[in-house]
Amino acid sequence: MQNNANPIGLTGKTNPKQRPTMDWTPARLRREWYSFFEAKKHLKLPSASLLPAGDPTLLFTSAGMVPFKPYFEGSEEPPSGRVVTIQKCLRTTDLESVGKTARHLTFFEMLGNFSFGDYFKEEAVEMAYEFSTEVLQLDPEKIHITIYTDDDETKELWLKIGIPENRITRLGKEDNWWGPAGDSGPCGPCTELYLDRGPSWCTAEGGCGNPNTCAPGNDCDRYMEYWNLVFNQYNQDREGNLSPLRQKGIDTGAGLERIVALLNGTDSVYETSELIQIREKTMETIAELGLEAPAPSSYAILSAYRVIADHARSATFAIGDGILPDNHGRGYVIRRMIRRAALFARELGVNSPLLHRLIPTIVSIYKEFYPELEAAADKVQRIMEEEEKRFLRTLDTGVKIWEQYLAEHREKGARIFSGWHAFRLYDTYGFPLEMTTELAEKAGLTIDLEEFEREMEQQREMAQSSSRWADVQLPSDLKLPTGHRTDFEGYSEFRMDASIEALASGDHSHDSLESGDTERAMVIANRTCFYPEGGGQLGDTGWIRSETGVFRVEDTRKKGDLILHLGRMETGVLKNGQSVELEIDEERRQALTRHHSATHLLNKSLRDVLGDHILQTGSLVADNYLRFDFSHPSRIETKDLETIEKNVNQAIAQSAPVTTEVMSIEKARETGALATFGEKYGEQVRVVSMGGGDLSIEFCGGCHVSNTGQIQFFHILKESSPGAGNRRIEAVAGPGVIDYFVQSFHRLELERSNLVSALDGLRRTLEAAESRDTDLEKELDKLYPNHKIPNQSEIEKTLKDPAGVLELQASLNSLENELKENFKARQKLEKRVMAGAVDLDALVENARKNEKKAGPVRVFSLQEEGLDADILRKAGDRLKEMERDCVVLIGAKTEKGAMLVFMATKNAVEAGVDCGALIRSSAPVVGGKGGGKKDMAQAGGPDASSIGKALDHARQELETMVSAGKSK
Repeated sequence: MQNNANPIGLTGKTNPKQRPTMDWTPARLRREWYSFFEAKKHLKLPSASLLPAGDPTLLFTSAGMVPFKPYFEGSEEPPSGRVVTIQKCLRTTDLESVGKTARHLTFFEMLGNFSFGDYFKEEAVEMAYEFSTEVLQLDPEKIHITIYTDDDETKELWLKIGIPENRITRLGKEDNWWGPAGDSGPCGPCTELYLDRGPSWCTAEGGCGNPNTCAPGNDCDRYMEYWNLVFNQYNQDREGNLSPLRQKGIDTGAGLERIVALLNGTDSVYETSELIQIREKTMETIAELGLEAPAPSSYAILSAYRVIADHARSATFAIGDGILPDNHGRGYVIRRMIRRAALFARELGVNSPLLHRLIPTIVSIYKEFYPELEAAADKVQRIMEEEEKRFLRTLDTGVKIWEQYLAEHREKGARIFSGWHAFRLYDTYGFPLEMTTELAEKAGLTIDLEEFEREMEQQREMAQSSSRWADVQLPSDLKLPTGHRTDFEGYSEFRMDASIEALASGDHSHDSLESGDTERAMVIANRTCFYPEGGGQLGDTGWIRSETGVFRVEDTRKKGDLILHLGRMETGVLKNGQSVELEIDEERRQALTRHHSATHLLNKSLRDVLGDHILQTGSLVADNYLRFDFSHPSRIETKDLETIEKNVNQAIAQSAPVTTEVMSIEKARETGALATFGEKYGEQVRVVSMGGGDLSIEFCGGCHVSNTGQIQFFHILKESSPGAGNRRIEAVAGPGVIDYFVQSFHRLELERSNLVSALDGLRRTLEAAESRDTDLEKELDKLYPNHKIPNQSEIEKTLKDPAGVLELQASLNSLENELKENFKARQKLEKRVMAGAVDLDALVENARKNEKKAGPVRVFSLQEEGLDADILRKAGDRLKEMERDCVVLIGAKTEKGAMLVFMATKNAVEAGVDCGALIRSSAPVVGGKGGGKKDMAQAGGPDASSIGKALDHARQELETMVSAGKSK
């Protein structure tokens, strides 16, 4: 339970708003939300994954409507015309503000009610107002409304409901037009609900300063927007063109944390009970590590705790949904959050992995509403710990580099920190820009963001080109003896001593290179272990170290007989003529060799399966995958792809020797070695043979394994066409195959868990019916997935067999297809179950057997277990149709405790019955709260054993109500 003190937020000001008399928790708000809209005939659906299904325009699920885009567009049929959800969302556009302000979160829950061609503006407005005033019990006089500029229809609806014109504000497209989520999709005008927290906010720090003119939409904390109702009327294409949707729809969104903060009188979304628990667990964990956990009494310390709580929660949910830390795309965003949180943990004195220790607490908090999180908990914790350890290994080095850079700036008296240096920290050590920005701010410096962006743009341009250094040129003033060459000695040597023979940057040679030089530089040595890009294989990366400095090699290229080490000075100075130590990134080299050798086996297998017409037309050998282009007129059949892949894995399983020999080109041709079409060769060529030439024999100067078993595994990811007459295969080798299957099966495991949860819900509904529909139950049984999902150890065991890759892919495909079909069948079955699975006549008859009287009003009571609100409401509606003067009191035992539903006919209301007052009086008996109107109200509570007492209490209250009604 929160106290009334407002923690330090954006401004550190105290909250001028009076605290309500009731404490709201996120769990309570979730229950009230579902309860209210289920009573309004909405189908409750579970949250979709944070990984948007089939929508490449989005990094993450960022709004409640994202999973329903096909329904709004009319391309798929929804399971119901009315749906209610609480959607997990992730937004990272304001990542640098998280922790520093009282409002910004990355992960949040979006409360949403949706209509797909069912109701439109009028009912959406009415329900929003009813929930705000009767469930949340907000003061109607403090509710303000904004509408889209020319939306007169919505204005009239708000006037009709009782909002005066002076509390309705028109705003433009920037404020009151929503969507689409991504580059394209449903969109339309919206209306937003605000709460006026009083003029004192205008004169507080950060306020507008003028309470007389302040209005919603101003940059002021007085009016807090808490609910957005979107009227989806249009579809926007990628060019921004609008076209009418086939059917109009409603998409509403309300931030759970924001509403809880609003109801509890705090200005910070971090002061909800759930985030407070994570913060307290963070402090407890720091103490368990033998450290003193600093109290959150200052802005800096509180910000650190907030960042850790938010990012740990976000990463836990994201990884649980199969979004793993990576160097690209959405995976990079997750990696960036974990690293940012780790950096803030250092501010609290923690230099060891911390975030993964918070996961059990996070899972415990959220497992009731997100059971899939508990199922993935062990894997999430393992991945998070590995990611933290990986970052902490480089963080110490990165901080030392930062300190060196900082010392250089201070020596120069600089007030602006170089964007080039900020980019180096980002590119080499994984520091997101805001990390460096925060370090710079503490040192009293600002970042040269324009220079940083220029560096970023250059990196993007290089990433889009076929080679990062494709246009490298030797400087015209380079002074080397004619015929000079660099000896490559790196097929088996990964580290060696050498001497520098030339240094250059830009268009000029230099006697030395210094840290801080902004241009990319070039180092030429007398010999090297760095393999230069060639034959499709990317160049090596690594380091060149001298007594005075370190040069980071970002790429290696060949120009004539010279091998060029391309990169930047990391620290210190490098001088011409110095003795140096060269060291390649050995782990990356090994990954390159696996993929290069796998490419040779693939080439041979393609020719064996498809024919000798196969000619290599292009190749890319990277450390994380391979791409192979070849001549072939048509798409390759699935069975042929499987055979090609199987052949490669059988060759790997042989652990056959891989040998190399330099020979004359004539002799090489006599061996039958394949040459790459269009490639120029000298008199002497290097030939790579696998299995004595039986498995593969090619001209090749690249790096390879010493026996095929070192490749470990091979899997084709994709077959496509880069152009007419050519095909392309993309594949992965080595541990990457394990990662591919682990991630793929984990994704399907989450989908299966969602399906099973939905099916279990249908089963409970069927079992609650008086008249069991065995046919429906049999159909339901068939929809439970039968496939066993392998764990990582089982995947690794299966891959030991050469046919294991095919077996795993077949299992993956089968499970994916089964889940797809079962999801479709479940939607159809759900409609039938909800429509007729329960024997309403039996429910009604049981209620009539318990008839009591309260004056002229007949009182029916019914206690049922496991039935949802919609079925109970139908039973009540049936009784109301049969009896004009009646009240229906229904008590149901649910998984979460007790549910009460009270209903009254028009005549009963006229006789003095008020179900809303009745439910508020009776709900505390079961330990809960509720609300509603005079003719219908609903409540929930944890104490199912007291349902009978609650109904008895309600009957007694009814007699008092009816008696009072008569006296009037």
